[in-house]
Amino acid sequence: MGKNFFDKVNIDPNKHIFDNSINDEELKYEKKKNNFLISILYNAITRFIGYESLLKSGYFFILCNKNGYIIKIINNNELTNYFKELNFKEGNSLRIEDCGVNAVNLSMKYNNLTELYGNDHYCCLFKDWYCTAMPIRDGYYGRVIGYLDVSRIGINNIVHQNTLLKNIVSFLEEKMSIKSEKISQIYVGLDDIDTLILSSLLRNGVRKAVLEEIGISEKTLRRRVNKLYNLLNVNNDIRLIINAMYLRIIDCYGDIL
Repeated sequence: MGKNFFDKVNIDPNKHIFDNSINDEELKYEKKKNNFLISILYNAITRFIGYESLLKSGYFFILCNKNGYIIKIINNNELTNYFKELNFKEGNSLRIEDCGVNAVNLSMKYNNLTELYGNDHYCCLFKDWYCTAMPIRDGYYGRVIGYLDVSRIGINNIVHQNTLLKNIVSFLEEKMSIKSEKISQIYVGLDDIDTLILSSLLRNGVRKAVLEEIGISEKTLRRRVNKLYNLLNVNNDIRLIINAMYLRIIDCYGDIL
């Protein structure tokens, strides 16, 4: 990828801030959609002493969705002002057309682990960044669901970042695959009446309204709801609706997804 490529997408190699982002509503949606992935990453980094010490020594982690937009940054407070100067924040685009070559978009392009030293980046935004990134795959469905980058500022020895990143991504992929398998089993157990009950229960709030809207007997509704309790591992209607939204069976308005 030579200079002509960057000329075509109008990238300024001297740009000094990140200036391409999704809006707040889109970011909120992406974070909600990837909530489980964000949660297990955050817990892995902040709850294990070995990883927590990495944050204190200057490492930081960037989680992107499958399209190259940042949905989570994990760093120590010492980097906060530096990131503010660059306008580096969740929602930023790390796509090649928005900030030139970096480890994340090369990982997107080649579907593999990539490493970049400071001067290897195209834009001066990253001139002091030493980065390693790789895809995160959901093994159950066999698809890329995001990208994780581990970086340091001004320290050009990134030999250990490779192993560190592989270990974390392996952990994330295992958890995501288990979740996907469980969700798949839940979906197999659902039929159209089940999803209509979930939709109606969220919109109306009470079972009596569900009976009237769907036109089923109280006995049938009770049997169906008990089945849904078992499938979604809950013991009350409120948790049932929350889990149904979390698993993206219905959305927050009761629409069937």
